[in-house]
Amino acid sequence: MYVVITNRDFQTQNFRFATTVLCLMLAFISSPARADASLMSAPVAYERSLSGDLVVLDIRTHEEWEETGIAKGALPISMHKRDFLERLQSVLFQYEPEKIALICATGGRSAEVTHFLKTNGLDGIVDVSEGMLGNRSGPGWVARGLPLISYKQALVNYE
Repeated sequence: MYVVITNRDFQTQNFRFATTVLCLMLAFISSPARADASLMSAPVAYERSLSGDLVVLDIRTHEEWEETGIAKGALPISMHKRDFLERLQSVLFQYEPEKIALICATGGRSAEVTHFLKTNGLDGIVDVSEGMLGNRSGPGWVARGLPLISYKQALVNYE
């Protein structure tokens, strides 16, 4: 009996392995270490994005984008998609790290990714710590009544 492994199977296994490694690395990031990340409130992120001084990347899932909409001016780049690092890299070619902010639902994932990037030599990316839905840092983009656009409109703007 022979087992045939196709190139597609190999690519799928590599993607699953890489995703698992990334998730494990993010899971082991300690909370105290995240305290050194640059933090920003949703209103400040919005004002800076309006002035062109900041680009906000919404790293949530497509389902979350559909539920709440996306922060006006933000780019939808889901950390849950296989092309996340490629899309992040394309943004980094256009903007300095200090002009990039990450936002998620409640600040957990954005803090983890920001810290992960910093520990791997990419310092300066800002964490919108209260996220879209709020936490102890603040009520969040949605509750503050900051402008939202639809997921579909955000994708059109991004492309």
